[in-house]
Amino acid sequence: MAEGYADSGHIFSVDFNRKVIVYWWLSAMFTLTVSFIGIPLLIIWLPFGWLVHRKQFEHLACALTNRSINIRMGWLFKKQQNIPLDMLTDVQIHEGPILNALGVVKMSFETAGSTPFYLTGVKDGPKFRDIILKQRDSLSLTQSAVVAIAAPESPSNDVLVEIRDILQQINANLSGEDE
Repeated sequence: MAEGYADSGHIFSVDFNRKVIVYWWLSAMFTLTVSFIGIPLLIIWLPFGWLVHRKQFEHLACALTNRSINIRMGWLFKKQQNIPLDMLTDVQIHEGPILNALGVVKMSFETAGSTPFYLTGVKDGPKFRDIILKQRDSLSLTQSAVVAIAAPESPSNDVLVEIRDILQQINANLSGEDE
């Protein structure tokens, strides 16, 4: 991965299972098989799809930094996703019969206010999930400590008492004018 601002504070790089190529290929083959239009394309996709998915795998990268998860993917159509840890609400691991047979896991990253982002083929997904959640928790603890130190003392009740007294005076003046 190219080093940039989003990559500063690098903690962990993800390794991907090469068997994800087989998973992607089988998924595409299944999709083409169940669609009427896809059946003729199946003959073309059979050899060509393997090369496309291999290129996809070669351009797949993911890293955890001290404040985000940075994911890069795509060969022809490249995509970069930076998921801020302070917005991360959950990390899930999805397994199924085909995924289990290939030894591949699919992870989803859920953030506040957006759709989940999926990443397939992470080696040792549970370990990566635990590292992410520990970093997220330590980041939130650090931010809480900074806020507690930087924040001025909470407003005292004196201000509220003063406002109450002013409102009582205004009320007394208004009721005195009515007479």
